[in-house]
Amino acid sequence: MKEEKNKLMWVDGELIPWASATVPIATHALHYASSVFEGIRSYDGYVFKMHEHYQRFHESSRGIGFDLPYSIKELEEATEEVVQRENCNDLYIRSLAWCGSNKMTVASRGIDVHVAIMAWERPLIRNHSAVRLIQSRWRRPDPCTAPVHSKASGLYMISTMSKNEAEIQGYDDALLLDYRGYIAEASSSNFFVVKDSRLITPIPHSCLNGITRLTIIALAKTLGIPVEERDFELKDLEGATEAFLTGTAIEILSIGEIQCNQGRFVFKEEAIINRLKQAFYQLTNQIN
Repeated sequence: MKEEKNKLMWVDGELIPWASATVPIATHALHYASSVFEGIRSYDGYVFKMHEHYQRFHESSRGIGFDLPYSIKELEEATEEVVQRENCNDLYIRSLAWCGSNKMTVASRGIDVHVAIMAWERPLIRNHSAVRLIQSRWRRPDPCTAPVHSKASGLYMISTMSKNEAEIQGYDDALLLDYRGYIAEASSSNFFVVKDSRLITPIPHSCLNGITRLTIIALAKTLGIPVEERDFELKDLEGATEAFLTGTAIEILSIGEIQCNQGRFVFKEEAIINRLKQAFYQLTNQIN
């Protein structure tokens, strides 16, 4: 991502240059992680699943104790304005809401809340090689200990640490278990396998029920591919023929290998993955 001088972002109701978008050091979010975000994609000017993303944006902020000062409609209109100014085919949009600096205590009741929307060109690599995953030593937290269904910035510390450690070991990403020892997700993507011609994905007890995840499940059912959402252990990877990740940034990304406590699992088939990729591509092109 390049910060160009002529690029603008939307902050608290107005478009300003990227370089002018600054926050005080005393910002509550910087000290106490009181912020949430959304990652959204636009395809040839069309913002995909924008309403669903901004519904979740509001839910995420309420989940960590503050309300957004802008309605879903206002956020949608601001996003459209940012996208139109960028004038690129494939954009990644980052919306961020955070607690400000008029209060510096752990509690944030009554604090000022700010919202920013930025976008940059991020073309998709649809012929990306299959990625290699390694089991992380970190786990997704118990829903009783953290707002696991909010896209809260503070929770992504787990993702950063897991992916850093995976890359240091020569892998592309990390596979995280949940607090009970079941497979949860990758560092920031939902997880699927194909086993006995059925699509299996973990129930998102401790992580986001991703918008792309839900889209893929709906597409699979339309294609007549059986779908199971269930608790899934590492040992259940035995016999799986395909595996992949889903997320806004990556769409559908094939997994070629997983290294974990149960051994090394290799996935060479992509028949169902390719059907889902094609269906997703058709969906995002039909909307243009």
